[in-house]
Amino acid sequence: MSIALTTTVLAVALGACGGGADTAEPAAPALAADPSVVALLPAPVKERGTLRVAVPDTGAPLGYQENGELRGMDPALGEAVAQVMGLRYEPEMVPFASAIPGLQADRYDIAYGQFYVTAERVQVVDFVTDWRDFSSFIVPSGSQFQPQSLADACGRSIGAMDGSVELQFLNDAQADCTSAGRPQIAISAFPSISAGVLALGSDRVEGVLTGRGAAENAVAQGQPFDIVGEIGGGPTATAVARTADSDQMLAAVQKAYEVLIADGAYRQILDANNTAYGAIDDPTVYTRGASLPTYQ
Repeated sequence: MSIALTTTVLAVALGACGGGADTAEPAAPALAADPSVVALLPAPVKERGTLRVAVPDTGAPLGYQENGELRGMDPALGEAVAQVMGLRYEPEMVPFASAIPGLQADRYDIAYGQFYVTAERVQVVDFVTDWRDFSSFIVPSGSQFQPQSLADACGRSIGAMDGSVELQFLNDAQADCTSAGRPQIAISAFPSISAGVLALGSDRVEGVLTGRGAAENAVAQGQPFDIVGEIGGGPTATAVARTADSDQMLAAVQKAYEVLIADGAYRQILDANNTAYGAIDDPTVYTRGASLPTYQ
């Protein structure tokens, strides 16, 4: 079934990240419910009539709040998924580290945050891929410190977002620093990337490791930073609460993305948020026991 897009998309495109954000409209087109998606929903979710969505405060261009409105790619995708499911969108902005525990506590049905699908995470929640990303360092412009790999971070003060895969990358790299006879990384965990950017700008850390989109946005907003290195990389995913109806909910979320991709709404949302570099065309379900993606 074709999805009807309204002129809201045009307003989003004109007010997307990087300029004119103060006048941007909420970042989601108005979409019609799709019967093929609605048919897959678990009965308890249909009866409730809402999609409870955790939107981590990861910062622009993924998820942030401005003038009381949720902005960015993640809340826009969440609203689009709710609409094709025929459900009322019920988002809540949360710290990144609280998203998966919130799913486990049955506060949310799905959570954004562009999660990497890891063996640890898949023990407690399920995933449907929705994008691709990789990580880079941001450092002050003109700095002699230009890390190209995690090995370059040994002996340096580096920040990352609490609960993020970048923080895991840094922690995992400590053993390599030790085996190479080099000092440990002085790691700082921040509640959001914006907090990390503030710390970098005030010289409290020498670099921040973050998703490439967040790094690009910091530079686009006029921050005097360089973006260096390419760490990890691969599919990112929407996290889905593991319940008695998980199979149905996973199928519904996967189908919702397939519909959004086929009708172009997915690409319009990414274009509006300058995140089209990570577009996918094959949303994939990952659950406990599945063969997981490999991140380089």
